[in-house]
Amino acid sequence: MSSYHAKSPDSVFNLLSDELITEILTRIQSKPLCRFKSVSKRFNSIISNPLFLPFYVSRAFSPSSWVIFDRIPQLAPESTHPTQFQLVDRPKISTCAINPRKLALDPVTDPSHYPTAILQSSNGLILFTLQIDRDPKKENEKNPNFILWVFQEESLYVVNPITSEWVGLPKPKCPINKRTHVAFTARVDPETGLVGRFMVVEYRPMVGSEYGTLLCFVSDTGKWVEKTANYMLGTRIWRAEGSFEFDGKLFWIDLSVGLITWDVKGNDYFGSVESKEMAVCRFIPIPKGRMKPFDTPGLENERWIGSEGGFVQFMEVFKEGHCVLKMWRLKNYNEGGEWSLMHKVSRENVERFLTCHGDGDGGGGKMLRPCFVHPFEADVAYFETGDCIFAINLHTQKVGIVDVFTPHKYVIPFVLPKWPSPIPKRLYAAYAKEQGNECFKSQNFTKAIECYSKSIDLSPNTATFANRAMAYLKVNKHQEAEHDCTESLKLDANYFKVYGRRAMARKELGNLKGALEDAEFGLKLEPASGEIKKLHAELTSMLEKVSSTGSESGTEGAPCGMDEKAEDN
Repeated sequence: MSSYHAKSPDSVFNLLSDELITEILTRIQSKPLCRFKSVSKRFNSIISNPLFLPFYVSRAFSPSSWVIFDRIPQLAPESTHPTQFQLVDRPKISTCAINPRKLALDPVTDPSHYPTAILQSSNGLILFTLQIDRDPKKENEKNPNFILWVFQEESLYVVNPITSEWVGLPKPKCPINKRTHVAFTARVDPETGLVGRFMVVEYRPMVGSEYGTLLCFVSDTGKWVEKTANYMLGTRIWRAEGSFEFDGKLFWIDLSVGLITWDVKGNDYFGSVESKEMAVCRFIPIPKGRMKPFDTPGLENERWIGSEGGFVQFMEVFKEGHCVLKMWRLKNYNEGGEWSLMHKVSRENVERFLTCHGDGDGGGGKMLRPCFVHPFEADVAYFETGDCIFAINLHTQKVGIVDVFTPHKYVIPFVLPKWPSPIPKRLYAAYAKEQGNECFKSQNFTKAIECYSKSIDLSPNTATFANRAMAYLKVNKHQEAEHDCTESLKLDANYFKVYGRRAMARKELGNLKGALEDAEFGLKLEPASGEIKKLHAELTSMLEKVSSTGSESGTEGAPCGMDEKAEDN
């Protein structure tokens, strides 16, 4: 199983259709396009087509294009590719197929109970989740002493649907509580125009207290960080019904009561994560008079809150009365927030449309379910009725059918990026390291070395060198272990565990004096380490015996078992 999925540029373009390459070429500015000194035969044939120039001109002055994605990917266990995206023009619905066996490190739970789901998209990247079985061997049933409170956990992946690149995020020490708590933001580097970093954040309120936690994954470091935050709703349970990003800010949704946003100066979430200051979150209630009890059922079929169209907007569908739909728009969201009623849609107009599209009873019994708002047209909203999806222009109240619906009722808009951004290599490195740790735990040390090597090739760091050194010790490759320890210490001279590992390697290589020096330095950094104390005592005893015989021969022995696990840093 591959530890990461990155394609070379040639292999990527070979997989792309002429239509998609045409789309890419139309997004290049005219000056660099004309300055190409040489192009491939395939590029030349596309741009030489007489239809390309008018198409380029028309697209150069048009807004970004977008597609509608089925939020529930199809499972394709026989596929040779981990992910396959089928992007089709609207009004058709684009789909995704995944092969869980090529993605997940652990067994995946029954998809009929815990389906794979696309959670969010941001600047051309998609975040989706698989449910992982934490007890695949059913030890909880076999062994009465085996206690497991959580049987499934979310495994998160970031995917570029244009290039089919993907990377799995490392597991946090404390599993994701709920997938609908998770927010996602990808930031574009203004100099390159490409995504340079991204962040995943789960908001975890502690109901009944004034506090909560933000569990943050930052692509810069490849690590999960827990940050203390506030919770301002007291004993009220937070329903956690999704999230979105707007104007650089993250919002979490409770359809019964409102929004919570994380306030950071300049929206610099990445810089704020490392700060020891408590994260300041703020509550924004939904429009006056629209709050419901937290246990109100079916609100996801009646309400929608999101940020498409350039505004934060709230829609609600009504089962009775002349008005079938209302839309509010949030203003001054940085100063507390104020909702303004923007649109009302009459029931008569919508029922007339439903009658024309196969509902002979005039729409009776059919309930509109809000899906999303057009990414660029704030007055155009999309709905479904169970067998079709359609759009309503809330300003003109004109209704138009979009497509016959897919087996799943949940769709999201996906704005195609101006240029497909590669996923940062350091993320592939983090994923490869995570696989190496899993292989180490299962005592497949040769495979662990292979995974750690891939991680180091992509983004060398002190922890991965230290992990590979421990794996080398397990297969008696002491020279390689010593080398990796030295490389690790070049990056972090205070990593005390590495001194112990290099001491083990040098002992096996017959360099007892060097081994003892490492053990002594490790104890200076961490005097309480029992493992290094044990190793130090063993080396001192061996050197005393050597001094009495005047020889360093016969000093090789089995490693003393110090720190026999890979670091999860």
